[in-house]
Amino acid sequence: MTQVTVRLYKQGDKVWRDFKAKLHTRYENAVMLEISESEVFSKMEKQEFNNRIIVSKKAIVEKRAVAGVDDSDTLKTSVNNGLTKISKKRKEARAKYARGIAEAASQCDTLIDVAKRIGKSTTFVKRVASEFEIKLPSRNNGHEEIASR
Repeated sequence: MTQVTVRLYKQGDKVWRDFKAKLHTRYENAVMLEISESEVFSKMEKQEFNNRIIVSKKAIVEKRAVAGVDDSDTLKTSVNNGLTKISKKRKEARAKYARGIAEAASQCDTLIDVAKRIGKSTTFVKRVASEFEIKLPSRNNGHEEIASR
């Protein structure tokens, strides 16, 4: 944890100026600081704040310390990249079925028949139809329904 200097921190009617605290977590526009070792805050104040405060990045003197990316941020980035890869694969899979759904939709009377014909669920058929603007049968198992919304 990096030690940073805070220019100004206000809480209620109290104001603290130019104190040092350890960097705990970085956020988009703010940082969480650990004040357990800071001498500016009294024991009661530390207890009241639970040894942590959140301060705007603008109030920090060392801009480089708060500008970097946290390790936890890189983990989130890799998770997001993995999710985008998965969603790309799923989109490609839906694209494969689009032609089959279009053909089945023109030949079948109900949404369930279309789903049975291609071997997928009705929700999958609806999702592909809405994504690729395929007109589905307006009857679903004998009941009137708007299939693609």
